Amino acid sequence: MADILYDTRLKSEEAPKVIILTHGDADGLVSAMIVKSFEEMENELQNKNKTFLIMSSMDVTSEQTDKTFDYICKYTSLGPKDRVYILDRPIPSIDWLKMKYLAYTNVINIDHHLTNKPTLYKDECCCENIFFHWNDKWSAAYLTLEWFKPLVEKAECYKNLYKKLEDLAIATSYWDIFTWKNLGNSPEETLLKKRALSINSAEKILGSGAFYNFITKKINSKNYTEEVFDYFFLLDEAYSLKIDNLYDFAKRVISDFDFKGYKIGVIYGIEGDYQSIIGDKILVDKKLNYDAVAFLNVYGTVSFRSKDDVDVSEIAQKLGMLVGYSGGGHKHAAGCRICDKDEMKRKMFEIFEHSMDKIRIL
Repeated sequence: MADILYDTRLKSEEAPKVIILTHGDADGLVSAMIVKSFEEMENELQNKNKTFLIMSSMDVTSEQTDKTFDYICKYTSLGPKDRVYILDRPIPSIDWLKMKYLAYTNVINIDHHLTNKPTLYKDECCCENIFFHWNDKWSAAYLTLEWFKPLVEKAECYKNLYKKLEDLAIATSYWDIFTWKNLGNSPEETLLKKRALSINSAEKILGSGAFYNFITKKINSKNYTEEVFDYFFLLDEAYSLKIDNLYDFAKRVISDFDFKGYKIGVIYGIEGDYQSIIGDKILVDKKLNYDAVAFLNVYGTVSFRSKDDVDVSEIAQKLGMLVGYSGGGHKHAAGCRICDKDEMKRKMFEIFEHSMDKIRIL
């Protein structure tokens, strides 16, 4: 189940509800903070007294999305006065949407993954109230900020909020779609690269909840950008030490796999929080000479990273479909599920109980 980051539903059952389901990485968490900030500002200006439910999950498969909305709709009735934001992840499956739980609610899907294009849903009658804001050239955080840009012309407070959050959204975009690697050495670009990398460091060290709480509680600061990044820069130093150790470990355990002429490095034992940066370090290492890296996780998922013309979003999508789960992502960063984590959990318990039974009779 997804983690609950913020929940004020008990304040009023009659008030309009804002439901946010987001990816649990830095991009998704910044996106959720942006939505909450603008929705709360509308609260103040229009006295709507909205309530919020904000949930995040690192598992962005269709199966996880369906399960999370099963939970949301079981305990929360949604109607035309409510809004649902789905950020940096796919909307529920077509079969789930056809149950019509969201039929009378405005749903906004803001995303940038190649395998979640709006065209996949355009011919489905269940998607009449879903608004798509999609572009694979920017992060979900920047696209979320752009979603609220029309409000800038309506009030000065919206304009000020947009400007306050713009630097964080841009830096997040450079990190999340990996364009920080293309930045030059000018003072402006060096600072932007440093900010982009520090966002990743902060999210990995703090974890989803603490990262979200920090960027949210600082929102009223006059020097928001400076305070956020000064703290992130400190965390980046600690993160770098951790990465050096993990990179040494990855090089020791990596195994080779040939796929259609491409050399793929397969690694087990690197936590999901560190896979992006470790994958990048491996791919730029000319001595290793890998075209792609596949990280196998104890949760039953595979995370791919690649370079040049290797499209791992297509590999992840096909692999997920082959074993009965969903998969996809970006051209150079994607993932899928290949095993049900509940099944793995049951297997672990079986091994544990069987081994304990053997110990008892010794």
